[in-house]
Amino acid sequence: MQTVLADCKQNKGFTLIELVMVISIMAILAVVALPRMMSNYDDAHYSSIASTGGALSSAVILVRSQWVSNGARGEVDVVRGYGKDDIATTLNGWPSDAQQGENSNHSPNLSGNVQRCIRLWESLIASNGLKVAATPAEGVSYVVSTTGASTCTYTYQQSNFNSRIEYDLGTGSVLTVLK
Repeated sequence: MQTVLADCKQNKGFTLIELVMVISIMAILAVVALPRMMSNYDDAHYSSIASTGGALSSAVILVRSQWVSNGARGEVDVVRGYGKDDIATTLNGWPSDAQQGENSNHSPNLSGNVQRCIRLWESLIASNGLKVAATPAEGVSYVVSTTGASTCTYTYQQSNFNSRIEYDLGTGSVLTVLK
């Protein structure tokens, strides 16, 4: 009886072979799962950019729809009934400036005015989580630049892919470029 008890007390650990097998299985799982997790991470960024581009596009359309609904013709300093009533339009009713009242710029020509693009973003996109700025900084989701005469370009900063959202003040088009 004492021999059986002594044998039971000695078998409390794992053998070297068992440890090697467990580590091997975990390594195989890591090799298979890691690329999938990285792909999901990239997909999450793409989804965020695409949904933000869709939100901007919807906001631009809603502003123009409210402009038409108000019976407006030509440039206006304020589109009544949209947001905080602080968005101005071009001659064709597309958002052209924000937060400026009578000092609004109605021209679709930006002339490198990044601040107009920032004001438009802040008034069109109702989100506290998406920060924009003219230069990269901590907490900035999109860096704003102007490309062409009338295009605001919002370049996504949370990944290295240079994905961007472009808003053309002249045509009202919003283009989301995923890279």
